[in-house]
Amino acid sequence: MRILLISSVEHQSGSALRFRGLAGALARRGHDVHLLEPVPAGTVPETPAGVRRQPCPRLPGRPEGQALLWVAHGAAAVLRVKPDVCWALKALPNSWWPARLAGWRGSRVAVDLDDLDWGYYPDGWARRFLRGRFDSALRHADDVTVHTETMRARADAVRGGGRAAVFVDQGIDVARFAEARPVSGLRERLGLGPGPILLYAGHLGPASDLGPLLPALARVARVHPAGHLLVVGDGRERTRLEARAGQELPPGWARFVGTVVHAEVPAYFALADVALNFLEDTEANRHRASIKLREALAAGVPVVTSPTPDARRFAAWVEMPVGTGPDAFVDTLLATLARPERDRARAGQAWLTEHGTFDAAVRDLAVRWEEGS
Repeated sequence: MRILLISSVEHQSGSALRFRGLAGALARRGHDVHLLEPVPAGTVPETPAGVRRQPCPRLPGRPEGQALLWVAHGAAAVLRVKPDVCWALKALPNSWWPARLAGWRGSRVAVDLDDLDWGYYPDGWARRFLRGRFDSALRHADDVTVHTETMRARADAVRGGGRAAVFVDQGIDVARFAEARPVSGLRERLGLGPGPILLYAGHLGPASDLGPLLPALARVARVHPAGHLLVVGDGRERTRLEARAGQELPPGWARFVGTVVHAEVPAYFALADVALNFLEDTEANRHRASIKLREALAAGVPVVTSPTPDARRFAAWVEMPVGTGPDAFVDTLLATLARPERDRARAGQAWLTEHGTFDAAVRDLAVRWEEGS
């Protein structure tokens, strides 16, 4: 079967990592898999074995200004590949419109709703426009894939009986993180003291909630002045977040690393005493499934996470505050630092080894396509 996956987001984002991993899992099942995702010129993107890339440039500047360029490349890929199945990541124009073109040409069309994307925009035309595309995808896609029960309920309410969404879990490269080891000299190059090290790993875009957490982390800095907040990731909010960290935290206590290629990220997890997965209590966040949480558990690192519906699936292996908000989160963080329990994280790692891989995530969907059901 010829399958074309069209990503709406750039190569280094968490959603792109997930979609790329699913492409690799489909290739391992013997399918002819093609992947289109925006990639900066001059870079060599990581590509799963058996997956063939279709060209799409990621130019400097904001993604919104490149949407029509990406639509054009997506449409060209549809015409070139002639897929049996076209799977779009997110109901955004640059992925959904080419997928619709594939549908008009006879392909089976699927859309992966991995986030409530319009929920990250304030009231206004952009939010209304994106919500319109979201609802259109729910109505017109042959298959809707989701990775939280919250999103499944929303999708099924719109699609009606007989057109239930397909659950495709938030897979990760479990083996990559289970093998996380410190890299010689990395701690010294980053200027990290004896610790503890608090790791925040993720894309620093509009969906990042690191900003509201920074003032509350001042309490941790007072208790652990030799510790550090280590932020791994980049995005258009980085400059603002780094400036705010400088205002709210002691000089040098927060270290922003910037972009790290995914294959090298486990070395940073190996430095961590605890990983942070703070999310504000919003409608959009109640539809999210966290990659950060899963990668930390796979690396055997204790996790403090906000109590989202997805995080509650991991309640046996993570630490969650009773309430919401930065202060409750930091209360739990301080308690975890006082009594770190790596055995709990390792139990989560064992569960992920069996259930948390890309191959496990895509299995039910692949069978549906293979059987033509």
